[in-house]
Amino acid sequence: MTSRRALMLFAAILMAALQAQARLNLPQTQQVVTVPDDVVRMVLINLGPTTGAAPDLQPSVQELLLSILPKNFRGACSEMIEPWGEIAKGTDEWRVRVLLQQSGQVWLAFRCGSHAPDYDKYYDERLALLRLDAVRLELFPLGPDAENDSTLYHLEFAEILPLDGAQGVAFKVTQPGENPGCDGPEFRSGERLVVLTETPRGITESLSLVTAKDDSSHSDDPDVDSETTYRAEVKFDRDSHNLVTAATATFHEEVKDITWENGKAEPHTVSQRTGTLRYRWNPALLQFEEVK
Repeated sequence: MTSRRALMLFAAILMAALQAQARLNLPQTQQVVTVPDDVVRMVLINLGPTTGAAPDLQPSVQELLLSILPKNFRGACSEMIEPWGEIAKGTDEWRVRVLLQQSGQVWLAFRCGSHAPDYDKYYDERLALLRLDAVRLELFPLGPDAENDSTLYHLEFAEILPLDGAQGVAFKVTQPGENPGCDGPEFRSGERLVVLTETPRGITESLSLVTAKDDSSHSDDPDVDSETTYRAEVKFDRDSHNLVTAATATFHEEVKDITWENGKAEPHTVSQRTGTLRYRWNPALLQFEEVK
């Protein structure tokens, strides 16, 4: 067995052992929590009446918001940090960020990370909507609630989309691809643009478009690496009233195989494709529908 193959096998065994004893990211479940009046009052005092970009939440207000999280959700942070190594044990740290403040509601990101040295780029976030008028907090999943999933998610507000019959809020959801709690022969990172819309059924995902993807994997027999790169640019069409009527995603994807000769990488393009995905806003369904 070559040293490289032995290393890959050891990494896979180590990853499986770690996954068996600890969770690797935050829960991916939709939950609703009632917010006490004093928490709402403190959030309003902290943020003030403005909309759009909002000031940072004071540590005391963050603690109040964290205190109302479901027990299984809040406790998951220390479990997630546990397999990050001895230097990270006991360094789990929650933060609450304001993504967008609107009339009567605030979009938040609940972040679990570590304050250990050199671990600041590793964290997992979940999206939440604090409804100040309805005094409740709604937590939203960003991916499947799969066992042993090691994907970390980062959140960023993108833009508000005025729609016929609704208002959409777009977020950039990034999957950085690195999790210090596991390693293996495959690497996957990516980015999505997600549009959430208020409907009679509550907040629903009306559009999700992949805007970036970088996948790589290794095979020992034959000794070859495979890389897939995908990039897409999203544009929204608007009518004379500035309402968004459609979305287009122009993409390019390239697949490469990389062989090794005397330690030197030799890339070979396997396939390339470009195209445009089109979606039309349906005000009756409050959804973007793909145009075939």
